[in-house]
Amino acid sequence: MRPDEPKSFDPHEPIDLRNPAKVREMTEKLDCSEDDLVEAVERVGPQPVAVAIFLGRSNALEIGA
Repeated sequence: MRPDEPKSFDPHEPIDLRNPAKVREMTEKLDCSEDDLVEAVERVGPQPVAVAIFLGRSNALEIGA
């Protein structure tokens, strides 16, 4: 694990688009492009659960939709 990568995933921690490690983590977890992630955050806010639901990938975070 690189030092700039988050140590554990917290589905309630807001997505900080200025943090490359967080962006990388979320694009991998949600199987989406960086552009899709940015659009989702702009439309629904930085909460991972809202972003996952917006992208139709709520199962990626192991949450119910």
